[in-house]
Amino acid sequence: MGKYIPVPAEVREVYFMKIAFILAGDARSGGVKAPIKAASLLLQRGHDVRLLVNHKQESIKESIRDFYLRVRYPHGSSWLHLFKGKIERFIDLTQCKFAENEIVVAHGWWAKRELRRLKEKGIIKVHYIRGVGFRDPIKMKEVWSEDVPKIAVASYLEDVVKKVCGQKVLAVIPNGIDTTEYFPSVPENQRNGVGTIFGMGYHKDPQTVLGVLEELHRTRPEIPLRIFGACRRPKEIPRRIYHRLPPVEKARELYSRSLVWFLGSFSEGFPSPVLEAMACGCAVVATDCGGPRDIIVDGENGFLVEVGNVKQIVDRIKLLLDDPELRQQFVQRSRETVSRFSWDNSVNKLEQVLYSLAERRRV
Repeated sequence: MGKYIPVPAEVREVYFMKIAFILAGDARSGGVKAPIKAASLLLQRGHDVRLLVNHKQESIKESIRDFYLRVRYPHGSSWLHLFKGKIERFIDLTQCKFAENEIVVAHGWWAKRELRRLKEKGIIKVHYIRGVGFRDPIKMKEVWSEDVPKIAVASYLEDVVKKVCGQKVLAVIPNGIDTTEYFPSVPENQRNGVGTIFGMGYHKDPQTVLGVLEELHRTRPEIPLRIFGACRRPKEIPRRIYHRLPPVEKARELYSRSLVWFLGSFSEGFPSPVLEAMACGCAVVATDCGGPRDIIVDGENGFLVEVGNVKQIVDRIKLLLDDPELRQQFVQRSRETVSRFSWDNSVNKLEQVLYSLAERRRV
C-alpha cells in the first residue's frame, strides 16, 4: 500500500468515522503503545478518535507504587502522552456513552472481555487480537467466542483463532515501526556486545532470558550485556547493565550500541523490539514464538530458534558475534524488512477494514 492520500472534501462526510479504542490500562508496553500510535494517525486523518482507558481501583500500596514510577520515570511510565485526542478513563465500561455507528475496537484479551458487556445495538464491535493471552484454550475460547469481526496483529493468530473458536480473522494488520524514533544513533565503532528486553510475565519467559545471560557471562565474560524492561530489576541481573523504563532516546542508544539483540519469549503477538533492534542496526536472534515469523526469515535476515532452548540461542548469538560478514548480511537485509513495516502502511489497512465495516452497517 502506498502513502496515505487525504480524502477529498466532497466525500469526507461519508468517509468520516467515530472510533473508540479500549485499552486495558496505560502501562509501558507495546500492547499499549501500538494502539496509541494507530489512534494518533487516524485522528490526524480527520476521524473522531478517542481512547477509553481502564482505571482500576488500586490498593494504597499500588497507588504509591504507581506514583513512584511516574515521578521516577516521567518519560517512561506511560505512552498516553503520545495521543493528542480525547482520553476517557473508566472503571465500568458500561457507563461510557457511545454514538450511533461508533466503531469500538477492543485491543487485547482484557478489553475484549469488557467489550462483551456492551449491549448497545448501534455500535460496531471489533476485536483486535494482539497475542494469545492465555495458556488455557478454554479460557481463550471464553474470551474470543463472541461473533464479532476480528483483526490479528500476526498471521499465526489466524490459525489459533480458527482452532480455538472456529472463526476467521478479518485481516492481519501488524504494527508499524517509527524510524524517526529508532535508527542507529552512535558510530559503528562504538557498537559491541549483546542486548535484550526483560519481562516477568510468563509469555516473556524470564527463566530462558536469564539462562542466556548467565551462559553468555560465563563463556564470554568480555562481551558487554545490555538489558532494559518495565519491571523491577531481578537480583540475577547486575544493576549497572539493567535500565528500567528507559525513554525512547535511551532505548535507541542501547540498541545502537549492541551488535546482536535477542528475544527469548515464550509467546509474542507482534514483537516490536525485534523491528526496533533491526532499525537500530542490530542482528537479531528470536525464539520462534509466533509473531517473529512475520518478521524474520531464518538464516536470511535473522535467526529463529526453538522456544526455551538456551543453548541454541547462545550458539546463534556467538555465531553472529564471531562472523562479522554474516552479521552485516543480516543487518543489511533487516533494513529492507523494516521498510515494509511503516505505521502508514499499518494504518492504511486498518482504516480500510474499519471503513468496510462502517459501510456494511450503512447498507
